[in-house]
Amino acid sequence: MSVLKKSRWSQLIYFFASFSIMTQGYAKTYSPDMLEQQAVQFINSYVENEPDKRIEVRALPLEFRQTEKICNSPLELSTPSEPPFNRQVTVQLKCLDTLSWTQYVHVRIEELHPMVVALSPIARGAVISAQDIQVQFRAKYFVRATYFEQTDDVVGSRSKRTISAGMPITSKQICMVCKGDKVTISANQSNLSIRTSGLALEDGNFGELIRVENTSSGKTLRARVSGVESVEVNL
Repeated sequence: MSVLKKSRWSQLIYFFASFSIMTQGYAKTYSPDMLEQQAVQFINSYVENEPDKRIEVRALPLEFRQTEKICNSPLELSTPSEPPFNRQVTVQLKCLDTLSWTQYVHVRIEELHPMVVALSPIARGAVISAQDIQVQFRAKYFVRATYFEQTDDVVGSRSKRTISAGMPITSKQICMVCKGDKVTISANQSNLSIRTSGLALEDGNFGELIRVENTSSGKTLRARVSGVESVEVNL
């Protein structure tokens, strides 16, 4: 081998050795979990929580056969969607160096709302106390019926059916005033307040209008539920 060829070969070896040393300082190995985490952080940067709701962002797991990936430069992240996002967004993670690869991660976005939840099983007919319930943030679309956001709207009501622990309490499961209950009917006007006894002719929760019978006159009235076994009518 001539001196010239030896010199060029030495230069070539030196080049690749130098390139290897340079890239080793920047090279990073990404596991599937790390790619999912990067995608979640990227979407979280566009999401804002509000006092009356929370946003939960999570990645759908990549295939279990997914291998680790190496990139010698920071990943470029993008999505074709624009905020506010729908429930599911696709994030593109791209390696722009000589390795040149692209990975797509599907991210699920859940809007969580405060709901009154049973802490332990509540039997049918039981009076619900503050110790039985708690406000937790849950996905709204899981609950089809009207739910409660404050414990004060539930405490003192009775369960119309057995409520499992951890389940949101809905308007169909309880009654603040239940059919057949003896109720106090209040009528307020200016400084005048009148109270009389009545009988509930149907179930009702706080703020709902129900039919009640005035036990003194025998008349049927439409009254608004104002509390436990209490209703109000307009004069």
